[in-house]
Amino acid sequence: MNKHEDYEARMDMIFANGHLWKHRTLRTVFDPPSSEWGYTTIQQKVAILKKVVENGENLYSLIDDYKDRYREQNRYDIANETGNALALIIEHILKPEE
Repeated sequence: MNKHEDYEARMDMIFANGHLWKHRTLRTVFDPPSSEWGYTTIQQKVAILKKVVENGENLYSLIDDYKDRYREQNRYDIANETGNALALIIEHILKPEE
């Protein structure tokens, strides 16, 4: 099993009790230009990341695995979006309530 299959399997265990989870690639969290990004709200993205951390995942390692998956496919455009995604999510968390 390569690293991207491993991280997807870990997401399956966390979110779907070992079955295939619909957001297992995590593009809904880490790829703002993708159609997958629109499948969840910012609040849902935060909840996904929170659950991942609560289940003992190291976000740095997870993001590294995610980026490696897309680099292996020569999809640097996808791999390079993680910083933008995290900035959008963090800005949402830090924005004062209106």
